[in-house]
Amino acid sequence: MKKVISITLSALVIVACMSFIGCGEKGGEPEEKTLSVKYYDDASSVMPMMISGKETIALLPEPAATTLTKNATDKTWYRLDLQELYDGTAKAYPQAVIMVKQSVLKNNPKIVNKVSDAFAENVKWVKTNPEAAVTAISNAMGEGVVTSLNAKTLSETVIDNCKIYWQSAADGKTSVTKYVSDMIEIDEKSAKEVKDDFFYDADEEIQSEVADKQEISVYAPDGAPALAIAKFINDQESFETGKTFNYHVINAATIGGIISKGTGDIIVMPITAASKLYASYAADTYKMVSVVTHGNLYIMSTEKITVDDFNNKRMAVIGQGNVPDLTLKAVLKKHNIKTVIAG
Repeated sequence: MKKVISITLSALVIVACMSFIGCGEKGGEPEEKTLSVKYYDDASSVMPMMISGKETIALLPEPAATTLTKNATDKTWYRLDLQELYDGTAKAYPQAVIMVKQSVLKNNPKIVNKVSDAFAENVKWVKTNPEAAVTAISNAMGEGVVTSLNAKTLSETVIDNCKIYWQSAADGKTSVTKYVSDMIEIDEKSAKEVKDDFFYDADEEIQSEVADKQEISVYAPDGAPALAIAKFINDQESFETGKTFNYHVINAATIGGIISKGTGDIIVMPITAASKLYASYAADTYKMVSVVTHGNLYIMSTEKITVDDFNNKRMAVIGQGNVPDLTLKAVLKKHNIKTVIAG
């Protein structure tokens, strides 16, 4: 009888082990999935491919994601919120931040509070004045350079999807530190660990010997970061009496040179680039005073899918090696999905 029981138990153990392997486990480790990624230069290159059906899944920013649905009404579109996939609680990640030279902070001690107080009104204004916002941004760009924004697509929903709101350096410190760390795990060259000296502290005495000046230059890349300051551009807002604020909207690829050369006094830029370059202009280093955009990326598809369905799928992706690509990879990593470049 004991022998029969022993044989039966052994059989159960074998069946149990086979069951685990059959459910996708290999030697106790989860099965690795693969997503094929096709990189594109920008959203405008991806959209025709999605409309024609040559691509069926794509990572797109707003307002391009909504523009796609309006330009191809013959298809049923589904979207996954990359911000929610990255952080299910906050449903956001620190995308673009405002960097300010220490000399500006020292010589204009109330400037951060003044910008902060006016920021919420800026977002409300953009929602009710999309044409004026796009015109202001266009006027702030160099001659011959065209903004990627279209007033016709800037509905209140689209602007809400851009997740534009002010978060102080103190309030955003934890999420910024974690996000930068996550990006470094994906690509150690993509960002640099941020420490206390990166963040503006209202109670800290600013150290700067640089003289005050009457003209303050403000730079932002085209897209959601430019929308974040569109009313300021339109009004030619000067937050300090007797001073002139000069606003410039430029191509996102060139924003790094603005901070590394010290060209801009106030710069809206991606957090990854800011983490690497905030101290590169040694004559007058920068502090992060706020997070102003909190992710505007969406995975668009013609079929209803979840992240776990990405195995052996293909996705069109913009921003290779930059925030869109890195954030996507951070999400995929949580689901044990690796990427391969599509041929």
